Amino acid sequence: MFLPELQIEKLIFQPQLDFNALELKLDLVKHLNKDGDFTNINWLNTPGPIYTTFTDNCGTGQVEAIDNVSGDEDYHEVIFKQPFNEKELDETLSAALCDPFGSYYFDGNLNWNADSVLNWWNRSEERASYIMARYKDELELPEQPHISHWKIGDKVFAGQLFGPPRPMPENYKTWLDFYQFGLKQYLEWYIQKLQNLQISLPIFKYDWKYKLELDKLYKLNFPKKV
Repeated sequence: MFLPELQIEKLIFQPQLDFNALELKLDLVKHLNKDGDFTNINWLNTPGPIYTTFTDNCGTGQVEAIDNVSGDEDYHEVIFKQPFNEKELDETLSAALCDPFGSYYFDGNLNWNADSVLNWWNRSEERASYIMARYKDELELPEQPHISHWKIGDKVFAGQLFGPPRPMPENYKTWLDFYQFGLKQYLEWYIQKLQNLQISLPIFKYDWKYKLELDKLYKLNFPKKV
């Protein structure tokens, strides 16, 4: 089931986020951007309460929240899956905290509606092809260094963190897995949550054969992550 757990649903999927409730639970929230900038949302963000605009591109978000945050071709961060459990919420907020530009926002529920979600859904094929290209690019990167790391002398640094200096194709695989198996169910649920409307989105028809080829390459070259 690609749906939020009940405690997360009550916490961040209300029509308007209750920051007081969040702050009681997560000290990270007091450091985050509470102003909206929805007009500048990155087109790759999946509809939901949290979204990004123009983050930094040192890769820390992917390291912090690999199941929820990914990057575009320049590694600017996007929310590809909203947090569905407490662990994912903690990690997504940590990713937001690491962004020096303050480009994670939390007013998505005030801006999304059935029409805008449908319009977003209708571009799913375009996004899937884009993500597939990123997945392929990541698989073809040399083992070191990853774009989120840089080298000073003999030391490899990873933004504000010290994560693994390697490509992260599993991040893009997880993104595509969600598109393939859970996105439609989640968006229909989200529309109902926002507007109490039961809508069946059009079937997302996409040829996933190329993804199977990339998944095989991933298993071959990154066996420890499978």
